[in-house]
Amino acid sequence: MRVILISLLPLITLISAYTWPSPQIDELEDIIYLQSGYQRRGFRDGILGCTFVPAGSKDRQASSEWLRTAFHDMITHDKAAGTGGLDASLMYELDRPENQGVVGLNDTFGFFFSFHNPRASMADLVAIGVYASVRECGGPVVPIRGGRIDAHEAGPAGVPEPKTDLETTTARFATAGFTTEDMIAMVACGHTLGGVHGNNHPEVTGNNSAANFPKFDSTTFKFDNNVVTEYLQGNTTNPLVVGPDEMNSDKRVFSADKNVTMQSLADPSTFRTSCASILERMINTVPASVTLTDVITPIDIKPSALQVYLANATAIHLEGAIRVRITERTPPDSVSMPYIDHNGNSCDTCTISTRPAIFQGGLGTGYDDSFKFYEFSTSLPIETSISTFNVAFAGENHDNSGGGFPIRTEILHQPQQSCLVQKTDENGNWNLTAVAAVQDDRANLPTYFEVAVRRFTPGIVGSRLDPQKVQMTKWKPAGNSGYTLFSGSYSLPIDSWSTSYSLVNGEGVNAVEIDLIKTGALPPQCADWQ
Repeated sequence: MRVILISLLPLITLISAYTWPSPQIDELEDIIYLQSGYQRRGFRDGILGCTFVPAGSKDRQASSEWLRTAFHDMITHDKAAGTGGLDASLMYELDRPENQGVVGLNDTFGFFFSFHNPRASMADLVAIGVYASVRECGGPVVPIRGGRIDAHEAGPAGVPEPKTDLETTTARFATAGFTTEDMIAMVACGHTLGGVHGNNHPEVTGNNSAANFPKFDSTTFKFDNNVVTEYLQGNTTNPLVVGPDEMNSDKRVFSADKNVTMQSLADPSTFRTSCASILERMINTVPASVTLTDVITPIDIKPSALQVYLANATAIHLEGAIRVRITERTPPDSVSMPYIDHNGNSCDTCTISTRPAIFQGGLGTGYDDSFKFYEFSTSLPIETSISTFNVAFAGENHDNSGGGFPIRTEILHQPQQSCLVQKTDENGNWNLTAVAAVQDDRANLPTYFEVAVRRFTPGIVGSRLDPQKVQMTKWKPAGNSGYTLFSGSYSLPIDSWSTSYSLVNGEGVNAVEIDLIKTGALPPQCADWQ
């Protein structure tokens, strides 16, 4: 008899692509879907091929470590109190016996560190790690949302250990908002990859050698239900099933409902569906104060690497690329960008041309989607400038949900006049200078930049981001362009050299912001204006 587990079936969610730009989503969408090729973010590099072993260590599996990181971070959630959950507090909890395997957890956070910025919290990266590790190993798509907020201190203890009795384990899951059936599915889905490290748990494996790494099932590099079927058939080598009785936590969990759930998960299709659902719920278990975004799906058309700056007193320069999702369409030969000027007018010649990107064939790929990039670089007269554009190709016209793709020109980041001087001052810091061009009719509004300074805690891998607001002052008029140049400087700690800042002009609903300017791309010397 086949048992259908209602609590494990995914909720039907209406998913639609978002409208660009979306500061909460844009950066995460790139990290999730641009895994290889042109403009790759390379998040999958840390688990490549599912078989990737950190530091060449044959007794480790990075994909399973990423899954374990998410579970250990989440499971101390208290649903009734609205506290804990996926918040990256695990970084501060690695001195606890319940979090044995510190090397793997630290390596996970260490890899995520390079992606961590104000628009990609460490907690969101842990969630993306679940999506990536499951897909890398051939498993189902685990839908991803953004918006998680990082904790900056340890949360409560309580991660179940191999020796934890069933009553305590079940109670821990219940406190976090999960039923007995949920608990069984979550453990089975998490233990389709990896195994138990002898040097961390010799009481389980009987051997404390670092090379001793008994696996949970016979296909540890494949996300499948062998962990279930081998258990039911009685031929499993899962050390948490066949080890010493007091350490057989998987055996206790799997049999908690007399194998009813495991019998259902023995069906491969049910296993995949149930795992996608329970792992999504796992990563969406967050503090009550957190509001998650909608599910992040790849947008069809997306401006990429966009830069808009004052080229001289008469022209604005616009460059970047248009990313076209080609998963279900033939790549167009050409793409054009008909635009409306800042007076609201269109014209026969108001079109920006693009060319297919050459590097890596201009192709970018993710686990399930492919993209083609079309580059552009043009200068427009300041008198007319630009306000929005559409993207047209092969009979298609894309208008970004009706409003066009907006280009804000009230404040411009000046990449050549900005710089990060790579020379230490008396305090061992580097000088960061940000320069913006502000339209004269907004030059009396507050103008500042906010830089994310990395603050490190001794013994902790990773950092918290400490936003520092720096007021900018008028530097000089930009000729007769109608813009005034503003400048501001900050003494940046060297270990924050690869961070980001945003430029802001105005306040409240009238504020205009340029988001996520990467310091690593700045020149080492500031150029003068003209």
